[in-house]
Amino acid sequence: MTSNAINPLRIRSHVAAPAHGLDQIRYAAAYIHPFIRRAWVEDGVWWVEVSEPLDAALLDAGLTKLCQRFGNTAIPDIAPLYTQPPREDGYQGKLADGIALLHEHAPGLFVARPRFAELLRFLDWAMLRRFAKPFAAVEETYPNVIPLDTLAKTNHLTGFPEHLHFVLHLTEDLGVLDDYATRMKAPGADPAPKPSELAPAMLVHNPSTCYHCYASRQGARLEGDQAIAAVTRCHRYESANHSDPGRLLEFTMREVIFVGSPDYARNTRARCLELIQQWAADWQFAGAIVQANDPFFTSEYDVKASHQHRMAMKYEYRAILGDHGKAISVMSSNLHSATFGKAFDIISEGRRANTGCIGFGLERMALALIAQHGLEPARWPEALRSEHAAWAARDPLLS
Repeated sequence: MTSNAINPLRIRSHVAAPAHGLDQIRYAAAYIHPFIRRAWVEDGVWWVEVSEPLDAALLDAGLTKLCQRFGNTAIPDIAPLYTQPPREDGYQGKLADGIALLHEHAPGLFVARPRFAELLRFLDWAMLRRFAKPFAAVEETYPNVIPLDTLAKTNHLTGFPEHLHFVLHLTEDLGVLDDYATRMKAPGADPAPKPSELAPAMLVHNPSTCYHCYASRQGARLEGDQAIAAVTRCHRYESANHSDPGRLLEFTMREVIFVGSPDYARNTRARCLELIQQWAADWQFAGAIVQANDPFFTSEYDVKASHQHRMAMKYEYRAILGDHGKAISVMSSNLHSATFGKAFDIISEGRRANTGCIGFGLERMALALIAQHGLEPARWPEALRSEHAAWAARDPLLS
């Protein structure tokens, strides 16, 4: 440990905190080295907590790079489009009650216990009813993995390389397969394959549900606007950030996707924002609709984040996590212009298709609901309680 260490697990950096981008830098600091657990600002400089001793010079170099990347972009402070206050009766659940219903199998990888899983089924039903039915959306089923060359067309590889989870397999070689199987017979054998035994990566876990929608329409000539509903299990690797509530390695994303004319994409976005307000008011789901940007990881952050804000391309609903005192994005409404229409050569009514989507992170919604309203439906707001009862009467495991 260098002289910069205050104790074996905390290191004081020489890097000063910039005026902007602190949240993004905190998040990205986990990717400087696997030993890093969290970073924070104290007395105007960065501190880092590590699991093992680490050279402070390496931390300073990484933090300097991140401060240069994210610290020069002043994202405008825009007032929320809509704010839903907490329940009038003052009732507040506990986030810990929701977390207790999740069994962590590995960092960020959770098993949902029965009551949490039940809530996920209800939320999916409710989101379809409130956000898919009004647009006469049709259901499609997508895989949870996607070809790597397909994902490359979305620019996800250049914007969010830190999230990628590649799907690999042992190479088609009888000797390799036999050697691996033989090694696995030994007690305590390391199951990790040797790099030389692995075939090239062709697939990656899908980080967002809607990509399959656009890829499946590659080269299509559409005669009208389309609304598509789909749900998948998505993967995003977030390193030490998986310790934050709601940052799951694998999670359930329900989306309603819109493909068609520019007017259709804009009009459905406007209607989605209205529906979000109605949903939040009905359920007394405390939070706010705020203008946002994607957390682009690479050096393109300045240009892309500023463009998203300038064009109002992304709105999020950030729900209050009850007694935890934080907010978390549980849904987002996005406009993509002709980005995916161009990438996949989709034509609608003679011109490049425009796309948009509204996506719901069901596990995050469940955590926020429990944190705000508790586990007992009898104590929920009337509209939420009524919808849950209507769903429960139809659910095959409850009815």
